[in-house]
Amino acid sequence: MKSYESLNFRFLEKNDVYEVLEILLNLSEKNKEFFHPHDFNVETLNENLNSSDHYFVLTLNNQIIGYSFLRLFGYETPSFGCCIRNGYEKKGYGTIITKLTIDKARELGYSKIILKIYKENTPAQKIYKKLGFKTIGETEDKKQYKMELNL
Repeated sequence: MKSYESLNFRFLEKNDVYEVLEILLNLSEKNKEFFHPHDFNVETLNENLNSSDHYFVLTLNNQIIGYSFLRLFGYETPSFGCCIRNGYEKKGYGTIITKLTIDKARELGYSKIILKIYKENTPAQKIYKKLGFKTIGETEDKKQYKMELNL
């Protein structure tokens, strides 16, 4: 990342919906296999804005390059997920958006974050382990690890 670049992390806003949809629809095929937390359409993104969950964007020079969330699914412990715009992977932005979302979870008063990650998604696993997530089990189909981070 160059020092003249301007990064900003903020809540998802209504006028972000089409740009986030573009990011989601243009993820690499491999990333679409790993990241499918909800339908990729305008209606779902608008519903997300009006939910009790928390959705965020990471912008670089006013362009959205990352999307993350803390989803509650009716529980007290939020589930974390994120993706980075195609072409911006492997530049440290995944670590940045993860750290910023963790900080926001603390700010919002949560004591723990959980996530599920596909076993073959080793790059993301390295990031999560480096940031303190611990593997606590696996999904019933044995395809994903369950991880948690105590805040």
